[in-house]
Amino acid sequence: MEEHFIREKIVGPKGKWKKRLKKAVLILLSGGLFGIAAAFSFFFLGKRLSQGEAEQAKESIALVEESTEAASESTAETEAIEDVVQSELQKFDFSVSSYDSLMSNAKTLISEGEKSLVEVSIHTPGEDSLSEANQHCTGVILKKTKEEAVILFLEEAKAGAGYEVTFNREKKLPATLRGKSGRDRWVVLTVELSSLTDKEWEKIQEMPRGNSRLLQKGDTVLLLGSPLGQAYSSALSTIGVLSYDKASEDRVGEEIKMQFSGEENSTAFVLNTKGEWVGFYTEAEDRKAGRQIIGISDALESLERLSNGGILPYFGVKIQNSSKTMKELGIPEGVYVTEVVEDSPAYSVGILPGDIIIKLNGKSVDTGKAFQDTLQEQAEGAVVPVELLRYNGKEYVELVLSCPIQAR
Repeated sequence: MEEHFIREKIVGPKGKWKKRLKKAVLILLSGGLFGIAAAFSFFFLGKRLSQGEAEQAKESIALVEESTEAASESTAETEAIEDVVQSELQKFDFSVSSYDSLMSNAKTLISEGEKSLVEVSIHTPGEDSLSEANQHCTGVILKKTKEEAVILFLEEAKAGAGYEVTFNREKKLPATLRGKSGRDRWVVLTVELSSLTDKEWEKIQEMPRGNSRLLQKGDTVLLLGSPLGQAYSSALSTIGVLSYDKASEDRVGEEIKMQFSGEENSTAFVLNTKGEWVGFYTEAEDRKAGRQIIGISDALESLERLSNGGILPYFGVKIQNSSKTMKELGIPEGVYVTEVVEDSPAYSVGILPGDIIIKLNGKSVDTGKAFQDTLQEQAEGAVVPVELLRYNGKEYVELVLSCPIQAR
C-alpha cells in the first residue's frame, strides 16, 4: 500500500488518463488551427508588404522623376518649401520688447555718434554774425590731438569765409581752413584746443572709423549729421547696391547705394551697427536711385592729404580696369577711359573715351589704383606726359600728350 501511494502521488491517479488524452488532443487541434491561421496571415500580409515595398520604391523613383519634369510640378514643390519657410517664420516670436531693444540700441549708437559731430558756422565776408547769408552745417571730428582737432564738413568752401566750430553744442571756437576739394565738396578745418580745460578736451571725441569694404547688401546703417536737412537730425537705412571697381572720376572705387533719399541738399555721415564710421554722402545727381555713399576706405587717403594741407590733383577722366572680356577682345592692358569730364585738364589736351592710359609722368599704370596713386604724387600746375593707346579703326597706336594738373 505504501509503495502504491507513493506512485500515485507522482503520476496521479489511474482513473484520469482519459481526460489527459482528451486535453492533449484539444491542444494539438488548437495548435493546428493556429498554425493554419498564421500561415494564411503571413501569406496575405507578406503579399501586402511586398506591394507596399514595391509602392515605396516606386514613390522614391517618382520623386526623382518629378525633379526633371515640367516646371509646374517644380513650382508646386517650391510652393511646398515656401509654406514650410512661412510656417517657421510665423513661429518666430519677434515681440514688442525685441523691437524696443533694437530701437534702444539704435538710439544709443546715435547718441554716441553725435558726440563726434560739431556745428560749423560759415561767415560770409562783409556780413555780420546774424546775417542770413551765413551758413550752418554739421561736421565730424576726423582727428584730435592735445593741440588741435581736425574737422570735415561737406559743403563748398567760400573764398575769404570765416569759420567757427561748436563742440557738444556748447563750446564755440574759431577754425582755420586746412584743405578743400571743390569738386567733391569736402572742406577740412583745424581748431586749436589749447584754451580748453582738461574736462572740455576729454569731451571731444573722434569718430571711430570702420571699413566700408566690409559692408554687405542688406546691412542696416545709421545716418547722422543732417540727413533730413537739419543739423543733428538722424535716420536709418539699408544698403541696397554694393559693387567694386566702379568707374569713377580719376579713380576706381566702391559703389555703395542705400535706399534712403533724404532732402535734396542734405548731407550725412554713415555708421554701421557697431557705431563705426563707414562713409558719407553729399548731394546726389539722382536721388530716385538712392543715395550714393562714399566709402571711408576709398576716401581716407584723400582726407589725410587734405588734413595735412595738401591738394587733391585733378585730371578729369572716368576710368576702369581692363576686364577679362576686354582682354579676350584684344583690347590692350592699361587704364581704360570711359568718359572725359568736360572742361577738365584731360579734355583740354584731347584725351578721348576709349583711350587706354599706359603711363603717367613716366610711370606705368596698369590698374586704376596705380593711376590714382601716381596722380596723387603730382603737384598743382605741373604739366606731365601721358602715354596712351588709341584705336584708329584698324589698330591701337601710341600717343604722348602733355597734360596740366589742377586741384580738385
